[in-house]
Amino acid sequence: MNPPAKSDHSGAAVDVSPRALLDAFVEASDDALISHDIDGMITSWSHTAERLFGYRSTEILGKHSTLLFPKHSRDAIRELFDTVMAGDRVSHFETDVLRKDGMPLPISLSLCPVFEGGGAPVASVLVARDITEQRLAQAALGEVDARVREGEAMAHVGSWLWDLRTGAVQWSDEFHRIHGIDPLDFDGTLEAHLRCIHVDDRERVRAAIEDSVAKDRPFEEAYRIVRPDKETRSVHARAQTAMGSAGTVVGLRGIGQDVTDRQGSDGEAS
Repeated sequence: MNPPAKSDHSGAAVDVSPRALLDAFVEASDDALISHDIDGMITSWSHTAERLFGYRSTEILGKHSTLLFPKHSRDAIRELFDTVMAGDRVSHFETDVLRKDGMPLPISLSLCPVFEGGGAPVASVLVARDITEQRLAQAALGEVDARVREGEAMAHVGSWLWDLRTGAVQWSDEFHRIHGIDPLDFDGTLEAHLRCIHVDDRERVRAAIEDSVAKDRPFEEAYRIVRPDKETRSVHARAQTAMGSAGTVVGLRGIGQDVTDRQGSDGEAS
């Protein structure tokens, strides 16, 4: 394939060399791009690498890449380089590096061997992506999830979801506790969901769920459940329909509260 061409101000086509294009790609990338020789010594260092790691190219070229990592992780990094120099790729390996100022930086590493002439690898390239924002988002989501779990437990309210497309039913931790069922023992189907309901209430609840989906309207029912230890509990459940991109109902998303202490158990299991 011929190299791309551009036009100068006179309108004449000017050939652009593959090396010039490659250099432009490297400098335009938001990821740090680094190359190494077969011994792991750094041979090229992009401007983004300077920004992320804090080292200028004149300070880092010719140094071993393990210099960038905390001492406790350097053995693992050496193993990654050994893997790459054996001819394999490494994709999205998450770890921390140490910036020049000593601050840790979470990154995702991808490494690829460089072949020439069909033999063994003669070098390797490393792509490092700053995942600080991703880590912060994960931490924030974890905190929100912990607060939701705590709130559910305090209010004895659990959440549940029925996906019509897959038939799967998902319960939150608190909904499992309300039913006294370990997540590993729950089949995750609508039938398993309904099977926990007292036999005298089961068909009424089934009909209400099906009617909610068919008519796209909220579901709300009070019913009894029978736990594996035969204890009967009272639950008040509500749900809203979930809509797909085509504007059709694709499931129900709801909550259920254990109201036994409020209104008392309605009897023994059948």
